[in-house]
Amino acid sequence: MPLQFATTGIEHNQEKYLLSDGSIIYCSLVDTGGTERFRAINENYFRKADGCILVYDITNEKSFEEIKEYYIPKIKEKCIKNIKTILLGNKKDKENERVISEEEGLTLALENQFMFKETTCTEKSNVFNAFQIIIEFTNFDMKKRKRNDNETIKINKKAQKKKKKCC
Repeated sequence: MPLQFATTGIEHNQEKYLLSDGSIIYCSLVDTGGTERFRAINENYFRKADGCILVYDITNEKSFEEIKEYYIPKIKEKCIKNIKTILLGNKKDKENERVISEEEGLTLALENQFMFKETTCTEKSNVFNAFQIIIEFTNFDMKKRKRNDNETIKINKKAQKKKKKCC
């Protein structure tokens, strides 16, 4: 049986990803501990996040409830509006110990307009795919926001020019 390591504190990684269009981007990944003692620290990272992966343990009702009662409201409060988020039900390899059905996870994701997957970190099933999905969608969303910001700037500049001509 593979070893399992829980996040203790905050872990930072800089990773390079190949996107489906062939371009390469660098992502700063921040893995925050899910325990209560790290919550104050976690909130600082919420404000800076461009995308979010929420993970619960399918064999642990409490982890699912914490996602519903704490993390989802905090993300909606602290993160950018409509942040790209994927909800992951982890430990799919422990099907015989499951207490959270796949339907419950999917329902929660749909209610919050999140993407959804079930994964197995110990067997690395769907893990890379989940990261690839959130990175692709986040990258697309960031480009769209930047394009909209540029359009807003252009519109504002045009409005300023017209004012100058009028006076």
